[in-house]
Amino acid sequence: MIKAAVRSRLGQFQLTASLEGSGVTCVAGKNGVGKTSLMKALAGFLRIDEGYVTVGGVNVTHLPAEKRNVVMVTPTSFFPHLDVDSHLTWGARLKGSYVRREEVSRVKSELGIDFGGKVRSLSLGMRERVALATALLASPKGILVDEAFASLYGRDDFIVSYGRLVRDANIDLIFTSQSEEDGKLAERLYIMNNGMTGLAL
Repeated sequence: MIKAAVRSRLGQFQLTASLEGSGVTCVAGKNGVGKTSLMKALAGFLRIDEGYVTVGGVNVTHLPAEKRNVVMVTPTSFFPHLDVDSHLTWGARLKGSYVRREEVSRVKSELGIDFGGKVRSLSLGMRERVALATALLASPKGILVDEAFASLYGRDDFIVSYGRLVRDANIDLIFTSQSEEDGKLAERLYIMNNGMTGLAL
């Protein structure tokens, strides 16, 4: 489980948010309400003024991003010079882990990744599929997806498939969306407004 209660002053904007994310959690809200700031605070890319972040029962509040065992995926989280298969195992290799070829093939099949070549040659939606699969195969404790589902073709089916894979791997998934309707694809829905979160589901 990812648990957090964070407070951070960002110019005139105040982030005052809390959540408990186990399984698949959606954080919904309009542009500018603080969703990305919250994801960055959870990932360790935004320093908080007060509060805490725990991942799998471990307090990671004061740990750098690379020590938190979470991966944040955005629409630009890809390496254009890598080919698809090398990209998919990049995160695992970075951790010194080995991913079986059969597991790579299974994830590719489940997530509709049936293309190859350099990542730079792919469409944005295909790049996002590769980035999301790369995060999954790295086997972190948590995956934070900030708007990276938005450009996917057949996104609802993809989110359902991705959610099934992360649950099977005991990975907690938190994703942001501008639509509260996406709460139906998650086990928990938080509504975010003016830097604050409220549990809706």
